[in-house]
Amino acid sequence: MLVWSLVSAAVMCVGAFGPWVTALGVVSISGTTLNKHPYALAGMALAASLLAYTRRDSASGGGWAALFGLAGVGLSFYDRHHIASALGSEGPLGQAFVHVGWGLDAALVGSISLVVAGITWFVFSPDDEVALTPATPSAPTVPAGWYRDPNDDTMLRYWNGFGWTTQTAKPAS
Repeated sequence: MLVWSLVSAAVMCVGAFGPWVTALGVVSISGTTLNKHPYALAGMALAASLLAYTRRDSASGGGWAALFGLAGVGLSFYDRHHIASALGSEGPLGQAFVHVGWGLDAALVGSISLVVAGITWFVFSPDDEVALTPATPSAPTVPAGWYRDPNDDTMLRYWNGFGWTTQTAKPAS
């Protein structure tokens, strides 16, 4: 799950700085020339990667990946819709020559993949609270040895550290 999350975050980051608008299949405009959102998407991908890696042994790593992936989905979907709406106002001829670039699509797909990886990780990770090792008995509070028999003051009985045994002896005179 960690590798899936890291690859998704990498795709999200590459898409953030890839072409967001392509004209004639030759000229491309990156998102950094349009607004500052690519830096926010890359920051979300980096934060998701770091938190997923540092929390890789628990379900919270998946939760963080899903949270930052969801924020990335929202931001990249907003930017894609905004650019597509602006290009749509140019008419069919404008849409034939200018369209949304692969970078924005990659950022959106990487974000969606990060959400799915995070949810899968969160749901299918083992419970952190369950101990997988058997409980060890506690150390004896009274050390093992010969003590006065609680049933007969004239005898000694052996205490093994956890309980009385059947061994008895007469005290030395």
